[in-house]
Amino acid sequence: MGMFDLSATTGVKESGKFLQPGIYNAKFISVELSDLNSQKTGQNYKTMKLTLDVDGYGEFTHNFFEPTSAERSANQFGENPSQVEHFLIAVRQIVDALDPKIGEDMDNDNIVVNGKHVKKDGLSFEQLVKLIGILTKPYSGAEVEIKLVPQSNGFAAIPGFPAKINRAGALGIATRFIGHGLVMNQSEQKKIDAAKNAQPTNMAQTTTGSVEGLADALGIESTGDDTDLPF
Repeated sequence: MGMFDLSATTGVKESGKFLQPGIYNAKFISVELSDLNSQKTGQNYKTMKLTLDVDGYGEFTHNFFEPTSAERSANQFGENPSQVEHFLIAVRQIVDALDPKIGEDMDNDNIVVNGKHVKKDGLSFEQLVKLIGILTKPYSGAEVEIKLVPQSNGFAAIPGFPAKINRAGALGIATRFIGHGLVMNQSEQKKIDAAKNAQPTNMAQTTTGSVEGLADALGIESTGDDTDLPF
């Protein structure tokens, strides 16, 4: 009996494209609230899903997990930012990349949605993500740059720790991952140089999280249509 069946190739598609670490031109699509599910624990996790259209690649999504701690940790030089601070710096970078006026309105407590004033403090994670989604919706299609760096799991993703605390204890930006005129800092460039001989990253099969490696450790998969889980 013959072993060949021509129908076996019906509907086959080319495998996903590859994104290596680097800085890419992209277009902003959306920010929205999303749910991810852990295959290992069965637990659901709330995320802020950032969706971009990367030049030469297509749709790219990055999930920022809901922070679980607002406490800073100590290091030999001072303090490390809390999970909440890393998340808020990520939010600020996104809005500043699209229109600095959004950030200015946040600073001046002048956020208005549908003609109503919205307080900038005391928001839940869901409320904040939905608010950012509304504020950034008019900028869908805006051109930006994004930065992808090698991760400890071998994949490339948006940097997981964008915030820093200076010697005076003030919150600041350690690395800018979205915006204009982006550059790699010394640490990021060292990681890229070390990963040059590694295989290209298939971002369509990557699952990562805002706390570096969290999604992989939890065996998380999307409960919705999103199957692209970078970061």
